[in-house]
Formats: sequence, C-alpha cells, structure tokens
Amino acid sequence: MNSSAPTGYFKRFRLVAIYLAIFGFAAIALFYNLDDRYLWGDEAETALLATNIMKHGLPLNTDGRNTVTLYGPAVDSNKDNVWIWRPWLDNYITAASFFLFGKGTEAARLPFAVFGLLSAGLFTWLVYKIYGSHETAIIAALFFITSELFILHARQCRYYSVVIFAEIWLILGFYRMLTQRYRRGAFYMALALAVQFYCNYIIVIGNIIAIVFTAILVHERHKRLWRYIISGFAAFALMAAPWILYAKSWTQTGNIDNRLFIPKLHYYAVEINFHIFPFVLLLIPAVFFIFSRFSGGIRHASIEKTPAQRDVELFLWILIPLQLAIVSVTPGLFVRYLIPLIPVFAILQAILLKRYLKGILLRYLLVGLLCFTNILSIFGLYFFRYGHKPALPIINLIRSIATPYSSRLKDVAAFLKKEAAPGESVLAFDSEFPLIFYTDMQIIDGRFTSGRAMSQADWFFPIGPSCVFDMKPDMLPDDLSKDFMPIEIEVHKSKRAGSIADPDKYEYFSPGDKEKFVIYKRIPGTK
Repeated sequence: MNSSAPTGYFKRFRLVAIYLAIFGFAAIALFYNLDDRYLWGDEAETALLATNIMKHGLPLNTDGRNTVTLYGPAVDSNKDNVWIWRPWLDNYITAASFFLFGKGTEAARLPFAVFGLLSAGLFTWLVYKIYGSHETAIIAALFFITSELFILHARQCRYYSVVIFAEIWLILGFYRMLTQRYRRGAFYMALALAVQFYCNYIIVIGNIIAIVFTAILVHERHKRLWRYIISGFAAFALMAAPWILYAKSWTQTGNIDNRLFIPKLHYYAVEINFHIFPFVLLLIPAVFFIFSRFSGGIRHASIEKTPAQRDVELFLWILIPLQLAIVSVTPGLFVRYLIPLIPVFAILQAILLKRYLKGILLRYLLVGLLCFTNILSIFGLYFFRYGHKPALPIINLIRSIATPYSSRLKDVAAFLKKEAAPGESVLAFDSEFPLIFYTDMQIIDGRFTSGRAMSQADWFFPIGPSCVFDMKPDMLPDDLSKDFMPIEIEVHKSKRAGSIADPDKYEYFSPGDKEKFVIYKRIPGTK
C-alpha cells in the first residue's frame, strides 16, 4: 500500500483550497458593491468619453451639449474635438462595457475590476514560474491582494488596473528572455509596453530605462538578449508611433518640472513605506548577513538563487528608483503613479521573508502583520508619520466596501433629478463631469464660457458638488445676480476627495454630519 498517496492528495487539496480562498477574497474585494459610490471627476471623464465613443466611434470632447475638458478645449482636444490629453485605451474598454451592459456606474467600473482579478491570477502564476515554490507564490499573492492601494485603484473606472496587469506581463516577458525564450519574451515585453503607453506613457519611460540598465549588467550571461530587446523596443515604437504623431505628444513635455524633485521624491518614498513596502524590511537581509558573518558563514545556502532569479530581481531593484525619479519630475503629485510598483514590491517582500526567515512562526507572523496592519510601516518611520496612524487598512477597506456610502454629490444629483426640468442647464466654475453623467443636464463651465452663454443657465452652483478641492464660493456675475434666487438644501458633509483612490484622502464611511448647500435657481421669466 502506498502511504504517500493520501499525503500527496491532501497536499494538492490544501493548495487548491488556499488558492481558491485567495482568489475568492480578491473577487469579493474587487467586485462587491461596485456601484455604491458615484464616479468622481476622473472616473466620470473616462465614462463620458466612452459614452461619446458609443455615439461617434471616437472619444470626442463634446456630445453636442456638454464639453469634456480639463484645461480648455484647445488644450486637451484637437481641432476636430477629439480628446488627445491622454491615450484612449481605458475609454474604449469602458465603451465596450457600456455596449454590453448599458451605461451605469457598475458597468463603468466592471472591466477594470476584471483586470484587477486577472492581475492577481497572472501575478501568482508569475511568482510560481520564477521561483517554483507554491509558498513563495502564495505569500506574494497575499501581499498583492491585501494591498489597499491595489484594491482601491482596481475598483475605479480608470486605466489603473490595466497598467498593473501590463506591469506583471512586462516582468513575465523579461523573465522569459532571461530564460532564453527570447522571441516570446520580446513579444510580451513589446505588447506590455504598448498597453501601458496607451494608458499613461509616463510609466513606460522608467520601464524602458530599467530594461536597458539591466541588460547592460547581465548581457555577458545572455549573449542574445540585446538583439531581442532592441527588436521588442522597435515593435513597441511602431505600435506607439500612431498616437505620438496624431496627438503630438511631444507638446506635453513642457509640463516636466524638476524644481520640486526632492520634495516629490520624499513624498513618494513616504507613501511607499506606508502603503506598499515598509522600509524596515530592508533590515532583514542586513541582519542576516551580519549574523552569518559572525557565525562562520552558516546558512549561506538559504540565499542561493538561479541566474534567472538573480537577474529578474536585479531588474526589479533597478526599476524602483528609476520609476521614482521619473514620476518625481512629472506634473502633479499623485499616489497613482506608484501603482505599477505594487507587484514589484510584493515579489520582493515575499522573497525577503521566504529567503531569510527560516522560522515558519516568525515568517508568518510578519506575513500577517504586513497583510492586515501598518504596524511595521509606523515602526519604520515613526518620527516621519505625516498623519499616518496605526490601522488595519485592508480590513477597514472591506468594511467600507460593504457599507453604503452617501455623499454631497449623490444628494445634489438626487435633488436635480427631482427638481430640474429636462434640458435645463447648470452654470459652475468647474468641469462637474459627474453631474453630466448622472443627470444628463447641460453643464456650462464658467472657466471657458462667454458671458452670453452663461446668461442662458437655469441653475448656478457657487461650489460644484463633485469638486475635489476645498474652494471659495464663486459669485454670480453682476448682470445675472438679480435673475437667480438661492435655494438651501441639506447634504452629507462628505470629503471633497472622498472617493479618490488614495488611502490618505479616501473617505471610508459616510459622514455622520450634514451641511447646508446653496444652489441658485433662475427666477421664472428672467431668461
């Protein structure tokens, strides 16, 4: 009788159960209650352009009544009213979802949640492929799916989860080349770069430079590597060229500014520590090597790596500072620029724990702390917390997802649906994309509109309900002030940036307090 058969069966069953639990958790976190929160500004921009794709086949900035613009129609769109501020991949993905499921909040976010789940699957398979260890793959997957930053971004109607998926695909392609599967690796690399480019080309730059630097360092071990990297880059360039030529992307290079490079670098480093990778973990290999040195070099076998593992890890460590340097000279200060590094750090976290901590109890204690708390992040930068407090991030997020959320925007949209007549217009000195999406009213953006057009408005908002900034109320033009009467409604006192996928700004639960919100309605007979 073969006594090992039941043991082998039990082991396989246990592995299947663990993987099912991981992906079941990921599915719940990504898909549950997707339509509860209204789309905020950036999401609504994507959804409105997708709606115009449904009508015209192209992401036009206008549907005949409303204009989608951030900085003025002549800035983010061309003379044919086609949106060129960013590439269109996420707009077309959203349009496809609208075509299949109809226009709505859930349909807008659904394809990106799907990409999030696909990312979790591809990532887990990639780690197992590189290390041949289910334990390493499971630990890395746990870090990935319990990342608050990942779940928040993958639940948005925006390109974020697509970029994460492409980053994992890129690592897979480079790993394929490092294991002498050059053609397939170059193909994966080119396609992954193209997908990222057609989402946000800022991310592509750091990846390309990291690949070049790594190739320079490892080319002696991989004689044919350069040939296929160059061919992959050429294929990517051919795929990217149509957009570059059509959108004239080089005109946006004037936005690059390195005057705040150090403060931005500092900000991104702090955000990485508190939301992706606690820097205190870097002490683990340092302590290990010090201990090994003084103990006669024992346990050196525990840090042995295959050439491919060594080279792919070199690529990941090179990629991190390069991506940080690139995003620190780009416009704005956005934590979303860090999301391609989520799978990178999840791999590095997993191998640090698996490779250097031989005690199972200690290893899984740290896994638990890293997955469910930010204690190690607080401990590592205790005197540089900048408002970060001890928390249970993923648990709070799951509770938030399961709890209905009410906001100022929802209240105002509900009021307009009830009180405004079809075809009426709203004057606001902001884009107010969510109001366009949820009310189908005409939004007159006072920043880019003439006085004559403003005089036709039926409603006026001193402060837009979906604006993400705390702003002083705008005043009605003097020649219109006598034509409007104020209406005071009660709305939830929600945070201005409460639905942005940034853990430092995200509002987990509905505010308990309410506030007065003033809307001006045109007096009948004054138009």
